[in-house]
Amino acid sequence: MPTLIKDKQLLFASIRLMICVGHADGYMGMKEMTSISQMVNNEHFNLRERQVLMDDLDHPKSPEEIVEEMLPLDLTSKLTVIRQLYHIALIDRKLSVAEQCEIRRIAVLLGIPADKQEQVESWIADGIVWRERWQQIVGE
Repeated sequence: MPTLIKDKQLLFASIRLMICVGHADGYMGMKEMTSISQMVNNEHFNLRERQVLMDDLDHPKSPEEIVEEMLPLDLTSKLTVIRQLYHIALIDRKLSVAEQCEIRRIAVLLGIPADKQEQVESWIADGIVWRERWQQIVGE
């Protein structure tokens, strides 16, 4: 399978998982919706793929269903998906417990080793601290 097609399928599945994370706390905020809509509109998804994504926004599927449909991934691709999930969860500048639990659940479904997931979480926490320090410097 050509790399471009695999990349598009990975992005499609990642967006679907982002929607799961966005809904994890029972509410998908405007920033999350806008970010996901922009991703959908910026990519070359066909009509059926766009319909699936838009339907997922209103009626998200379970991560189990989505992961089951995904192509086999190498560890780097799996970790990239998790990074993208944290990115969407933090778009509103806060990570809820429900969102974090959903991301951890997806990491397990993807078969990411616990130590790698912990490394990603540590990296994310460092990034949050780094961003907060910048806000203190500029006085926001």
